[in-house]
Amino acid sequence: MKKYSHSNDAGAHAHLASEMKTSVKLFRAQRNFYITGFAIFLSFVIRRLVSMLIIQDELSKKAEKIIKEAEATVKLAKETVIANTLESSANNHEELVSQLEETRNLLKEEQSKAKNLEEEVNVWKSKYQEQVEAKNQ
Repeated sequence: MKKYSHSNDAGAHAHLASEMKTSVKLFRAQRNFYITGFAIFLSFVIRRLVSMLIIQDELSKKAEKIIKEAEATVKLAKETVIANTLESSANNHEELVSQLEETRNLLKEEQSKAKNLEEEVNVWKSKYQEQVEAKNQ
């Protein structure tokens, strides 16, 4: 394609109408060439933009899926921790109840031993007082 410019030929000015037709055709050809080139360039840009939008949409869907899975995992972990806590609390409660029963039984035994010792002390006191009274008489 020729470059659109004035020619400096003296003989070319003789046919002004044909020169104008040629210039107009050349102008239109160049215009169409640039418009076509720009349209092709824009088609590549738009294609790349669309592919990037599709990739971003896929990535956002994957991110949402991962976030949902993470939330489900956290929820499951919390439920497991709560269940383990309740189970350990129940086991701890049962242990405490059994320890309380053992302690009550030991307390009853010690109280009965203390009562027996008090009775024995009273018996020994009475024997001692009898001995002291027997000596005094």
